[in-house]
Amino acid sequence: MRKFEDYTKHFSDLQGWFQPPAIAIWDALLDYQEKQGIVGNLLEIGVWKGKSASLAALHCLADEQCVFVDPLPLDSVRERITSALPTTKCHYLTEFSQFLPRHPFVAQAVRGFRWIHIDGEHTAQAVSNDLAIAEFLLGDRGMLVIDDFFNPGYPQVTQTVFQFLNAQPARLAMVLCGFCKAYLCRPRAAREYLTFIRSSLFQEMKERQCEQVTIWKTTDPADMNTFGVTERFLDFDYRGPDWDEHQIGI
Repeated sequence: MRKFEDYTKHFSDLQGWFQPPAIAIWDALLDYQEKQGIVGNLLEIGVWKGKSASLAALHCLADEQCVFVDPLPLDSVRERITSALPTTKCHYLTEFSQFLPRHPFVAQAVRGFRWIHIDGEHTAQAVSNDLAIAEFLLGDRGMLVIDDFFNPGYPQVTQTVFQFLNAQPARLAMVLCGFCKAYLCRPRAAREYLTFIRSSLFQEMKERQCEQVTIWKTTDPADMNTFGVTERFLDFDYRGPDWDEHQIGI
C-alpha cells in the first residue's frame, strides 16, 4: 500500500487515461510479484505523460531497471520520475518500438522482464509487432499488459490480441481483462495469477479505495479461463456463471 500512496501523492495529477481501477489492479499485481519473489525489469511501450510509467518506476526494485519507449521526447517524464525517485534506474528511449530489436537490451534480456505494458501505436501491425517483442522479453512468471483492450474506439487492438493468442496458445494466456486493459502471462504461471485474482484481488482493490467493482468468472475454465472486472454489478464482489452465480472455477 505504501507505493500506492506514494503514487497518489507524487503522480496522480499526471495527464492520461489510466483509470483508478486499473491503477489499483496494477499496484496489487506488482505488489504480489514482489511478495512472491518474481523479479525482472519493467518495460513500457508508449509513455506519453508517464501516468502509468511512474507506477512501474515506483515498483522498480534496487536491482531492476525500467525501460520507457516512445517516439516523442520523454524529457518531462524523465524529470518528473527522477525528481520523485532519484535512485530508480530508468532508461528513456526516443524510438519507434518497431526498432527496439536494434538495441542490445532486447537481445540480452530474453525472458528478463517481469512487467511489460504495451500502449504504443494502435494499428494491428504495430500491436502485433509489440506483442512479438514482449513475448520474447517476458519472464516465466511475468505479466504483460495491453492497453485499450475491448475499447470500442480501437477494435483492432482486441482483434490482434486474440489472433496472437490463438496463433501461439503455448506462449501466452490471458488471465484478466477490464477497464481497457488485458493481462497476459505464461501458461505455466496462469494458475498462480488466477488463484491470486480469485482469493485476493477484490480485497486488494478495496484497500486501494476501488471497491465499487465486480470481478467476473462466468464460464467453465475449459471454455475460457479468464477473469473480467467491471464497475459494480448489484452486490457482487465476485460473480460466477449465470447458472451458478457464486461458483468461481479456475
